[in-house]
Amino acid sequence: MTLCHRLTMLFGIIMLCVSPARAKTLVVEGKLDGVVTVKKNLTFSADPAITQFTYQFSVPSIYDNAGNVQRLDDFRVSATPQPTEAKETTDQFGNRSRKLIWNKLQGEALVSISYTTGITATISPRTSRAPFPMKTVPQAERVFLARSPLVQSDARQIIDLAGELTDGATTEHQAVSAILTHVADAITYQYNPRQYDALFGLTTGTGNCQNFSHLAVALLRASGIPARVSIGQTLKDKWKIPLDNKGSSLVQGLGEGAHAWIEVWYPDLGWLPCDPQQSRLFTSTRHIKLGHGLDASDVLEYWSGIPKVPSMNESLEAIYSTDTVDLRLRESFAQPVSYLLAGPVTAVAVAREEPLPTKPVPTLIPPPPKPVIAKPKPVPPKQKPGTPVEIGNRDFPALVEMYQVEGNVGQRNFDRETAEYATSRHLYAQAFTLDAPLILKDAALAMRKFGGDGTVYIDIVRDEGGKPSLDGIRSMPVSLEKITRKPGYYWVDFSVPENTTLALGKYWLVLRHSGEAIMNWFYTPGKRVNGPDDSRSTARGWQWEDVLAGEFVYRVRGVVGK
Repeated sequence: MTLCHRLTMLFGIIMLCVSPARAKTLVVEGKLDGVVTVKKNLTFSADPAITQFTYQFSVPSIYDNAGNVQRLDDFRVSATPQPTEAKETTDQFGNRSRKLIWNKLQGEALVSISYTTGITATISPRTSRAPFPMKTVPQAERVFLARSPLVQSDARQIIDLAGELTDGATTEHQAVSAILTHVADAITYQYNPRQYDALFGLTTGTGNCQNFSHLAVALLRASGIPARVSIGQTLKDKWKIPLDNKGSSLVQGLGEGAHAWIEVWYPDLGWLPCDPQQSRLFTSTRHIKLGHGLDASDVLEYWSGIPKVPSMNESLEAIYSTDTVDLRLRESFAQPVSYLLAGPVTAVAVAREEPLPTKPVPTLIPPPPKPVIAKPKPVPPKQKPGTPVEIGNRDFPALVEMYQVEGNVGQRNFDRETAEYATSRHLYAQAFTLDAPLILKDAALAMRKFGGDGTVYIDIVRDEGGKPSLDGIRSMPVSLEKITRKPGYYWVDFSVPENTTLALGKYWLVLRHSGEAIMNWFYTPGKRVNGPDDSRSTARGWQWEDVLAGEFVYRVRGVVGK
């Protein structure tokens, strides 16, 4: 009996219809509203004793601008042993930070930080009459037109690209949309990049959230548009945006850790947050802003020791007492390659010598005058039968380091651990496409074992209408007893029946389990290899109603068939 027959008997006869390809920019309206209490406990270990230890961290921001609001309540800090000195400072950008200093530390220093923050994004239609090029910029905002070490807005490559992207734009919003669309396609997410600046992201096409943000800000400043980098904390709780009226949703999430995004200044709307990896004109209730500056280095969390920096361990707990996600899909556009969300804006081009038009023409997110199309993947040469093949999203860090130490200073990294608890009530699937028949050897997923018992195994099934079908094969089960429990992520291999041949076409890897297995499946933010709809989950067994913003790490091996 084939897997298709077995699954059909289990779920009944299921008819799946082909759905059209989805657009990529989703213009939404509605409201995000959350109240979350955050408790962070840090342990610094000094062995041997150090003569001086300093820990500096940011106080969450308070702001209210164009429907984007962040409030702060009950901010508390405690430390054991009591620090010799504790002080709060405010920098030139209005960012508040606390500094704790111990003149001598032996053993452990325990620091507890807690606060409650309310975050609201009211996403409603707005009108902007800001022209492009911008006529004047007030002195207070002009500082955010300057270059900085990580934002090389005066570099020739940046200036030339900014000119190409904004050629023909008549409103600021057209220029902003063209630039952010390009950045979303120009950078592939990369853990532990060698550098975090704009030029590195531009020239290599890789980077983490800092590279996304620094490149976006560099292009905006080169175009005469004030922009600044925001630094904050993202939380791991996912949130959903409806894609249709049939229950399909886009699942957004960034993982938990330090994060960088941007804010763009509109003369008639103020400073609006944009996450180049996720959203425009608003950020989610999973973004807690700590501060902003010319680049990410202006908002730092660090600790130092003399003569040696102590090691650090951290635990974070975030509990939402209110968590409202009420969004409606208003319109959609075909760019960029990955999904992005946007708030609705009517941009009105205003002639210099003519009165303002009485009936503005809506241009919510106009396509760039010169469409920026993602670089096509190179077409591989036709391979001979018997040629070994290995495909997949294969790049992942064995261990995500949460901080780095240089000399006697420790500083938090901007890389985050991104993984799904894949042996939960949800099923997860990742698609891959074959250009030629493949005699399958095995498949592997980047996973981590936390405990439990039972087995894990995968189904490899054909695509039907953009979702996993019931037609395919099942791997041999892997007992959790045979999977080593160790830090970080590693390949878990799944063997398949001998002489399994897959015809060319699209397939899905579906992870399944038995018993009480506790496993995580690693994913990378954005879409590195596959299409935007090619990572899915389901809570109902076969409907695959959720599209995921990330891409699971997987490997498929075999030889080219005839």
